[in-house]
Amino acid sequence: MNHAEAEIRVIIFHANSLFRESLAVVLAQQQGISVVRAVAEVAHVEKELSTLSPDLFVLDLGGHGRAGLNEARRIRSASAQFKILLIEVPNNEADILACIECGASGYVLQDVSVETLVRNVRAVSAGEALCSPRIAALAFSRVSALAGQVRRGGPCQTSPLTKREVEIVALLERGLSNKEIAAQLHIEVPTVKNHIHNILDKLQVDGRRQVASYVKEQGLAIGWL
Repeated sequence: MNHAEAEIRVIIFHANSLFRESLAVVLAQQQGISVVRAVAEVAHVEKELSTLSPDLFVLDLGGHGRAGLNEARRIRSASAQFKILLIEVPNNEADILACIECGASGYVLQDVSVETLVRNVRAVSAGEALCSPRIAALAFSRVSALAGQVRRGGPCQTSPLTKREVEIVALLERGLSNKEIAAQLHIEVPTVKNHIHNILDKLQVDGRRQVASYVKEQGLAIGWL
C-alpha cells in the first residue's frame, strides 16, 4: 500500500460501550479505514496520541449535555491538525453551530445511515466538509459578524469577510502555509497573500498566527470549513 492509499486511522470516543464497539466493527470493515482505538473518554488515550498517530477522531456529541464539545476542545488543544467528526448531532442550528465553534472538522446528524457516516469519515479525513447550504450560510454569517468586532470587544468599522476570506481564515487556523492554501483552493500564492493582507486589515491583527488566536478568543473555531 503506497502513501496515497494509506489507511485512515480512526479513534472512536463514545460513552456507550455497546455503541462504541459496534461502531468500531462497522468502520473496521470498510476498505481503507483502520480503527486504532475505541474508548469512552479522550483521557484514556491522551498520552498515547503521538504513538497512535490518528488521522480522525469520531466523537459522540453527548446528548443534551454536549459533553463531546469539551472533548473536542481537548483534542484541538493537543493539536490543531487533528480532524474531528462529531456524531449523533441533533438537526437544529444551535447544536450544529456549537459543533463548528468547538473546532470540529465535520458533523453527522442523528439517525444517519452507515453509508453516510463512512462518506463523512472519508471526506473529513481528506480535508473536505459535507454540510447543507443552510448551515454553510449560517457559518459564514457568524464569521462575518466576527469580523465586525474589535479584538477585545465592541463595534468595529471594518468590512465583513468575504466567502473566500472565510475559507482562508479556516485554513490559516489549521496551520496551512500560503502554498498549501493555494493548492487547497486552486488559486495562486500571490492571490493568497493578497487575501491574507485584507484579512489582517479587517480583523485588525498583526500576523497570521494572530488570526487563529483571534478566532479562538472570539469562541469561533472554524477549522472544519
